[in-house]
Amino acid sequence: MAPDAQVDFGQKPALKKALLLFVFLTLVLSFAASLLVIDIGIKRYYMGLLMWMPGISALIACKIFKIDFGALGWGWGKARWQVLAYFTPIIYGLLAYCIIWMAGYGGVPDGKFIEESGYHLCLVGWIPTATVVMAFLMFGGVGIIWHISSALGEEIGWRGFLMPALMHYVSFPLAALGTGLLWSLWHLPIILYTSYNAGPSDMGLQIANFMLLTVSMSFIMGYLRLKSGSLWTATLMHAAHNTYILGLFARLTVQYDESWRYVGEFGTVLPLVTAAFALYFWFRAHKVGLGSGRTVAAQL
Repeated sequence: MAPDAQVDFGQKPALKKALLLFVFLTLVLSFAASLLVIDIGIKRYYMGLLMWMPGISALIACKIFKIDFGALGWGWGKARWQVLAYFTPIIYGLLAYCIIWMAGYGGVPDGKFIEESGYHLCLVGWIPTATVVMAFLMFGGVGIIWHISSALGEEIGWRGFLMPALMHYVSFPLAALGTGLLWSLWHLPIILYTSYNAGPSDMGLQIANFMLLTVSMSFIMGYLRLKSGSLWTATLMHAAHNTYILGLFARLTVQYDESWRYVGEFGTVLPLVTAAFALYFWFRAHKVGLGSGRTVAAQL
């Protein structure tokens, strides 16, 4: 795209109505899906259903108000943006967990993770180091496919539609903040009423940490989506985060009595490290002209 290319969602009156409908449908459909998750538990298929509610809501809103589906960013874009999207969660996750391990907030490696990985990957008898390496290769390289399929449902809504649509009205930081806050609040029912948390202690602190994390990720993914012109960057980063942060680094960590205060999405370390990354991407957004006005996509 040219440096002045814009994500075109059509006339503002129709876009405003589409935004309102998107928010309404997302709340209603997600509430219904959340009830299933709360009743049945954190199961893959029900979580997948929940994660697709923002995407379905965005598609319905676009269809009703005749917004071109192409504006959602289906193109792949330049490969370097996808590479950056994939490796960014690995880097901030590794930094955060190195801090956790070195500070003694959690141990490494967890023998249960090695045992379960060896069983699922048919690596019984392998030495622990080789099992961990293979687990990262297989879960990170092959297992991420499932996470891409579920993350896509969210990202069609959050970064495919909502954030670039908000950029028609507000600046990049406000659009990233608003999208991140709505994304955080969307998680609240399963945080409060399922095991998707760090336990019952100090839930207010856990929610604050999680909100800092999701808002920070919103700045990073928003930048990548707008710069690349592709929602696949946000999808890939979202999927890589779920794969490496939730599926690998957290499971590799031995949990002590107070580890919940520091480890994972609800502890303090990961959100603070991710916030530092977000500040850098915010700076980059300002430097390349994404700081105000309508969305400028895919400029270098």
